Amino acid sequence: MKLNKQTSSFLTKTLSAVLIYSFILTNMFAIQVFANTTNQNVEISTSLKKYTTDLTELARQNRLRVNPNFENETNRLIKVLATGGLRQPVILDEKGENEELVVEQLATKIATGDVPANLRDKRLLKLETAALFSNAKNEAEISQIIKSIFNELTATKGEVILFVDELTNFVGSSAINDALTNALLLGKAHIIGGSSKVAYSEKVENVAEVSALFETLNIGATLNNFTKNLTKKDGDEDFRGDNVAPDLRQMMSEDTTGKKRVDVIIQAKDADNAILRTIMAENRVRLTDRIGNSDTLVVNLPLSAVSELSQSGLINYMSPNRDIRMSGHVEDSTGATLTRSQPATTGRAAYTLDGSGIGVAIVDSGIYAAHNGFKNGTTSRIVANVNFTNANLSDTADTYGHGTHVAGLAVGNASVSSNAYKGVASNANIISVKVLDGQGIGQTAWLLNGLNWILTNKTTYNIRIVNLSLGGIAVDTYTNDPVCRKVKELTDSGIVVIAASGNLGKDSNTVKAYGRVHSPGNSPYAITVGASNTVGTVSRNDDSVTSYSSRGPTRSFYTDAQNVRHFDNLVKPDIVAPGNRLVSNRAANNFMVTQNPALVDVNLNLLLPSDGMMYMSGTSMSSPVVAGAAALLLQVNPNLTPNMVKMILQYSAQPIPGANMLEQGAGQLNIEGAVRLAKSFNPSMNFQTATNGTSIVPTGWVAPTPTSSIGGTNVAWSQMITTNYAFITGQSLISKYQGVYALGNNFDDGVISTSGVLSLNSTKYSTGMSITTNIMTSNGGTLGDGTVYAASGVLISDGVLVSDGVLVSDGVLISDGVLVSDGLLANSVAGGDDTPAMR
Repeated sequence: MKLNKQTSSFLTKTLSAVLIYSFILTNMFAIQVFANTTNQNVEISTSLKKYTTDLTELARQNRLRVNPNFENETNRLIKVLATGGLRQPVILDEKGENEELVVEQLATKIATGDVPANLRDKRLLKLETAALFSNAKNEAEISQIIKSIFNELTATKGEVILFVDELTNFVGSSAINDALTNALLLGKAHIIGGSSKVAYSEKVENVAEVSALFETLNIGATLNNFTKNLTKKDGDEDFRGDNVAPDLRQMMSEDTTGKKRVDVIIQAKDADNAILRTIMAENRVRLTDRIGNSDTLVVNLPLSAVSELSQSGLINYMSPNRDIRMSGHVEDSTGATLTRSQPATTGRAAYTLDGSGIGVAIVDSGIYAAHNGFKNGTTSRIVANVNFTNANLSDTADTYGHGTHVAGLAVGNASVSSNAYKGVASNANIISVKVLDGQGIGQTAWLLNGLNWILTNKTTYNIRIVNLSLGGIAVDTYTNDPVCRKVKELTDSGIVVIAASGNLGKDSNTVKAYGRVHSPGNSPYAITVGASNTVGTVSRNDDSVTSYSSRGPTRSFYTDAQNVRHFDNLVKPDIVAPGNRLVSNRAANNFMVTQNPALVDVNLNLLLPSDGMMYMSGTSMSSPVVAGAAALLLQVNPNLTPNMVKMILQYSAQPIPGANMLEQGAGQLNIEGAVRLAKSFNPSMNFQTATNGTSIVPTGWVAPTPTSSIGGTNVAWSQMITTNYAFITGQSLISKYQGVYALGNNFDDGVISTSGVLSLNSTKYSTGMSITTNIMTSNGGTLGDGTVYAASGVLISDGVLVSDGVLVSDGVLISDGVLVSDGLLANSVAGGDDTPAMR
């Protein structure tokens, strides 16, 4: 978080007004002076030593309480502290009576080394206000003491964490607040606050400038949760088939002893259920993480424990904590340049269409923040920068190089070569969420934590779009896959999720491979993006789908009680966008360039590391181009739902001749058409409360001309959307509100299958539309014109016939749970299709 002087001054004044009474005397524990036997190297100054208790030292002496009921809350507290950043944790419960138990358990974990590496040498102190007041003679002396305490805390340079058990009662003179505020803003002081929920809500939560400094952890209902009855929750019924992932079953069959320990994601029915926790303890299942407040647990267990958990009736689904990996003139070729200058309209002044005000989360390997392409002058547009990998959690740098390149395509503003390589939404706010390490590898748990953080902080940073240029081969059906379920949560909250389809579109013999769309691109709630090849030209006449872009149908599956696999077989990707040999921002000294120097071309005129550029190819590059386009649409009309954004992008897309719908979805991104279509809707309408069939256009509306002129080429719009096994056409898609546009829905929800015959549900789709039950190979025309590639019936019955390639029938299962990645560093993908470089 970056605050200017005016905001900082206001924050100081606000703190003074909010925190009214200076450490109101409450019943406190008696003071425990520092033990001199500590083996830590931090020198504690006079005021800290006099008015605090060293909890870590007491933990070493086994003098602290350890309550196993607060294990989850302690792990969440560790996660916040280890992640770093300016926001400080505040523990909230109903009466403010349990936060000290959590802090004491944290001190015990620090003392035993059971914390991430960057927390192991910390000292955890508890501020003893009773001692402070008993020694101070008046308010002025109290103020001086408090100022001294926080100045001394700052001097420890983050090596000491101070626990203040009732944060909302803390205040004093402006000098005191300056000491606290400056320490927090500069990242030189670390505190843990405690408060009752009511007090925090009344005095802090409603003051945005104050609450922005803190991240809350709610623990109020913990004890009650251990005794509550197990009840069915919303979403439990969505899980299908076997509750153990097929690759986890495979591991069990290969280890007859059951002794091998593996990392597993458990989606429990109630993560706090006492019986579940007993089973976990009896089977030596170690809880390593919990995804926010959800029922999703990350555990390490022996394979022998899987069967008992599966049969307990307490588990929705278990799957390995799989590896995830990255999946790689844009303004002119997409039509973005044609939309930049927007004239004044009724109720809105003229503006530049560049994503201003929209928050775009780049979930990747981090971002090189020093790059000038992420700044407006000297001001960084990176408004939040967090890390969820296991290595050095406070380090958000992009040592791998993938995330910086991805971010540049979506939201970069690079000035080299006369602004030739600007991103699509060049003034959007950037939220960097690091879930891949220095070699481009991550874990499902890291990604889940990152996505959960986005859900928690979406309002704070106005996060409207999430870009996922990463993933793994889709094994679990999207209703069971933990990442796909988190994607649904994001879209249900109003966030547009863009996912790369993957780079497995051909096998080792360069034959087309179908059925290799990655997770979470196999989710119908995501906008899944494949890669097109513009051949380095603005003209659309020579464009094609790249050879490596993953093709549908989705082959994720569930296994029923008869051990029969049921494949999702959804039509994917939804759209394609330029992804071949794209130039974008380069992180200094990144691993990718070290391994493949050809990614940097001297002709790019790279003068300074802070302006560095590089080439990359892949659907990882296509995805952020679409993410940038989505930011433009939301700037045009912030009321659009995620499914309306998807509809606009598909309806205005250009079908590429010779490509079928399993390769390109509705067609290639057309930003000019998408923006023009979005502008035609009623700007004041609340689409989240609209009903099926309601008009979404103003009186006298005339449908936009369904063609665009890009690079001298007349581009026809597809005028359709794709669903699970078919596609839908009709002008009602853009003139009337469809029930499937509402939060919580997807396009497939309105399609009915009766004995293999598809029709539209009248409660989800209005009149005036048609469904076509064929997968078409496009001739470049509209409304799905072309030749039939396959009938929808083969997708419904799983009798998929592929005449020009190879169908991957059941995904790729690896015995250790590691999924094949996009392999973007391999020359076949990093260099892309062999076409002229874009300059």
